[in-house]
Amino acid sequence: MDDRKHYPGPLPEWKSLLVADLERVALRDRWGLGLIVVGWSHLAFFLLEQGLFSAQLVSRPLFVALWAAELFVNIFLFGRVVGKGWSRSTPLAGIMVRLWATFLILSFNVASLNTMTGWALDWFKPVWATLSTFGFMMMAYLINPRYFFLAVQMYFTGLLMALFPAWNYLIYGVSWWAALEGVGLILERRRGRRAVGAGEPVTAETASAAA
Repeated sequence: MDDRKHYPGPLPEWKSLLVADLERVALRDRWGLGLIVVGWSHLAFFLLEQGLFSAQLVSRPLFVALWAAELFVNIFLFGRVVGKGWSRSTPLAGIMVRLWATFLILSFNVASLNTMTGWALDWFKPVWATLSTFGFMMMAYLINPRYFFLAVQMYFTGLLMALFPAWNYLIYGVSWWAALEGVGLILERRRGRRAVGAGEPVTAETASAAA
C-alpha cells in the first residue's frame, strides 16, 4: 500500500496559479488605486507626526492614538476603493493580510519595549524599517522577486533614520509613500494595458493608465 501523498502538480506550479489569481483580482478590483490612496494617507499622518515631534509636542498616548487612527483610516480607504471582502477575494490576499498584520503587531511591540525600558533614545523607529525590509522580502518570496528592490529601499531607509533621528517620521513616511505609490502605479498601468489588450472600450481613464 502506497501511503505517499499525491499532489496535482509541483509547488512552483501551484504558486504560479495563486499569483496569477492574485494579479487577476488586484487588477479587476483596482488595488493599485487603493494603494495610491493609502500611500497619500500614510504620508499625511507621518507628516503630522513629524510636525508634532519637531515642535517637541511628544505625547505617547497622542502618538498611539494617531497610529491607531491611521490604521483604521487606511483600512477604510482601501476597502472603499477596492470593495468589501477584498482580503478573502483570493487565497494570497489572506496570507498578505496575516503577514502585514504581524508586521504591525511587531512594530507596536518594539515601540512598547522602547517605552518600557525607559531609554530616551527612540531606537524603535529604525527597527520599523528593518521590519519593513523583512515584510517586502517575504513579498518577494511569495509573489514577485521585484519586491526585493523595496526591501533594499527599506534597508537604506533604516540607515538614514539612524543617521538623522530628528527626521525619522519624515524619512519613514516618505519611503513608505514612495513604495506604495510605485506599486500602485505599476498595477494601474498594467490594468490599463490589459483593458486595452482585451478590446474593452478605450476611455480617458484606460488610455491614461496605459500610457
